[in-house]
Amino acid sequence: MTHSCDRHRRRGFTLVEVALSMAILSIILLVSVQVLNQTQRAWKRGVTRVEQFREARTAFESITENLRQAILNTYQAYQYNTGDTPTIPTSKTQAPSKYIRQSELQFITGPVATLLPGPQASSLVTHGMFFQARLGLSDRTGYEALSRLLCGRGYFVMYSGNDAFRPKHVTAQSSRFRLWEYRPTAEENTIYSDKPGQWFIKAPANVITTTETIATPADSRPIAENVVALIISPQVTTDDAALKNTTPWWIAPKYAYDSTALVFTSNDNPQGTQHMLPPRVEVTMVAIDEASARKLAEKYPDTMPQLIPDGAFTLCENRQKDLKALEAKMRSEQLNYQVFSNTISMRNSKWGLLR
Repeated sequence: MTHSCDRHRRRGFTLVEVALSMAILSIILLVSVQVLNQTQRAWKRGVTRVEQFREARTAFESITENLRQAILNTYQAYQYNTGDTPTIPTSKTQAPSKYIRQSELQFITGPVATLLPGPQASSLVTHGMFFQARLGLSDRTGYEALSRLLCGRGYFVMYSGNDAFRPKHVTAQSSRFRLWEYRPTAEENTIYSDKPGQWFIKAPANVITTTETIATPADSRPIAENVVALIISPQVTTDDAALKNTTPWWIAPKYAYDSTALVFTSNDNPQGTQHMLPPRVEVTMVAIDEASARKLAEKYPDTMPQLIPDGAFTLCENRQKDLKALEAKMRSEQLNYQVFSNTISMRNSKWGLLR
């Protein structure tokens, strides 16, 4: 009798136990599927984000690499007078008075609409930067290997359409914020013949057009779509700032720096920062993805979207506050964005001469 009862107890699970087990298994499977889906979506978002901002990242790296090579070729020259051409005597008998720093090249940054006045000024946003570097760009046959040729280079953000460079099979017109690179060849380097600040002034007008040919390429070309802001801040090192008990951006408190300008002079340093490269340049770039750009185009079909808050990026001391205001604006517009930032040490700066 006892043996029969033991067999009865071992006969299997009850219906309640099976149902409970199935319920627990279902919950585990459901949670596993949800976790897997979330992981897959997160992975896709990460990959998509990398793909969406790859062009902007490549352009940012190009800016920082070319900026490192900026040069002024500063030298010591005799000063004869205090006019526009202090190194040229006004008469055959005039004697030099002293040595001064001199350079025919220029490094300049500032609000881009101020740097590039003209019909396109209303389409320009935030800052621009123009300089000279040994980038070896030439349009002469046989000069391709001359990688140290001196060329002009510049960067600015402009809002414009794509009529001039979209493929023929693409009929849709799209207006976008774009990062433009000004890159005249060495043969077109007019800095030696134009006044300072004039050699790059046609950059927003001399852009790629439908009539462009290999023999007559445009000087300015878009290198990244959907770049909405470019902030350039020339600075000194923290050690230099500590010596003067001031901020690193004292040389460009309003982001404007012109190596040809006679500013920040003193008894010990009568030329100030004239003909000097800044020791460092902080470059910040803000980009949105294509989906966000399409959303803006649908919302503002006939006008340039105003993403930059009024008065933003005019004072370096407000930079962080202005960036937060810009990010808040883009979040309010439900835009997907990314901020790129890097501080570039200028390898050809001779700032130690100012100490």
